Amino acid sequence: MKHLLCTLLFGIFLQGKEIALSFDDAPMSTSKHFETLTRTDMLLKALKELQVPPVMIFANPCKRENSSSVISQLKKYKDAGHFIGNHTCSHPRLDDVGYTEYIKDTKKADDLLFPLFVGQKFFRFPFLNEGKEEKTRDQMRTWLKENNYRNGMISIDNDDHIFSFKINQAKERGKKFNYSKVKKLFIEHLISAVNFYDDLALKTLGYSPKHVLLLHEMDATVMFIRPLIKELRKQGWKIISIQEAYKDKIYFEQPKNIYANNGIIDQMAMEKNGYQVDFNHIDTIKSELNKILGLE
Repeated sequence: MKHLLCTLLFGIFLQGKEIALSFDDAPMSTSKHFETLTRTDMLLKALKELQVPPVMIFANPCKRENSSSVISQLKKYKDAGHFIGNHTCSHPRLDDVGYTEYIKDTKKADDLLFPLFVGQKFFRFPFLNEGKEEKTRDQMRTWLKENNYRNGMISIDNDDHIFSFKINQAKERGKKFNYSKVKKLFIEHLISAVNFYDDLALKTLGYSPKHVLLLHEMDATVMFIRPLIKELRKQGWKIISIQEAYKDKIYFEQPKNIYANNGIIDQMAMEKNGYQVDFNHIDTIKSELNKILGLE
């Protein structure tokens, strides 16, 4: 009986550690490292070769004047079996532009992205900024519901974009640096974030949810996506589809507090405990990257 109980508990434990991938801000512009189409093709190739289930690409279709070229680029993701989500047209911050202008921008994206949507529509707030006032937050919740959107929440925040910003800054300044050292720091940082939020979920929710990892369609993330996925799997994480992840009950929650800046688990922890417990290593990461890249 004791052996059976241990086996059952072990089985329950293994049912956790599930994670889906999502990528914001697509398509990113041409940079010091990649031409925009090359970056998209690289990400698609990596996801295919590693047999990663469908991810969601949260798109900003107003990245270029020629929106048709942007839609054509995003269509590559759809044709490969991945999903497209609305991330507004030009990536404004809700608190900066206000509800009226924000909705105009979001509707413009909805019109452009409509041919790429499949099934349930998802919207992700740029900067995860859902409004610093309850009135604005509630207006957005109502608008999303009335326009057949679900909030594209995330459970794991990590600031992966810092790595891309820094390596491009270094390249622009003509710095010679070791990409392997950047990769090592990137993997360590991302895995730490995953473990942090899973532990916070266990403490807050009492179980390990189907996680949604926030990433960006940016240089460093695309360059290091293969070792990241391999390390996740090595540590027992099962990569699941974004549709499967969004079935988890946490992504249907509507917390009363307005602290959404670091994802739903952090927000629910705030709801339960009354204080913020977020994974914030930005200053440390910037400092370590500056050393590696010669930017001190």
